[in-house]
Amino acid sequence: MRRQRQFSGGPLTLLADLLVVLWVVLWLMAGLAVADATEELTVLGDGVAEAGGGVIESGKTIGSIDIPVVGGGFNEAGEQLQKAGRDIEDTGRDTSESVIDLSRLLGLAVTLLGIAPLLIYYLPPRLARAGEALAFKRMLREGAQEPGLEEFLARRAAHHLPYRRLRKISEAPWRDLDAGRHRALAEAELRRMGVARRRLQT
Repeated sequence: MRRQRQFSGGPLTLLADLLVVLWVVLWLMAGLAVADATEELTVLGDGVAEAGGGVIESGKTIGSIDIPVVGGGFNEAGEQLQKAGRDIEDTGRDTSESVIDLSRLLGLAVTLLGIAPLLIYYLPPRLARAGEALAFKRMLREGAQEPGLEEFLARRAAHHLPYRRLRKISEAPWRDLDAGRHRALAEAELRRMGVARRRLQT
């Protein structure tokens, strides 16, 4: 029997994989868009921080006022104003940092919301299918020269193919199996497992 070298998941499986990749990319873009839009709100925190900086400068200016008649009584007021300005500035910076963290969380949440069904319902069976396909490929490689491989594949097809597909291959598959006519069923099993359509050769 000729060794099977080409192996794939079949056109429908490849199409499904491409659609899944496209879906994931779209939701990644949506998550990034949400993150960017939310991050723009940092302008509010930045504005508060700038206002605090202005208060600090005002405090410095007031603290530097020195009127000979009054004396240095403005120093304490200037220091209090600078302290208030620093508090405002810190609040603005904290607000900006919180908005950035929130934007990242929202972007991640939106992305996960879109791809979670794929992670739950598509990825596990797809990985299982890929593992089964690799095991099947290894079996074909190791048993390529075994005379009973074609019959084995034919019997697997008879047990796993839907009845409508079986009837298109053989009107009476049980008779083909009993009579040793295994070729058509064996090739159907190769197609079912995603092996490129090559005719088996003894």
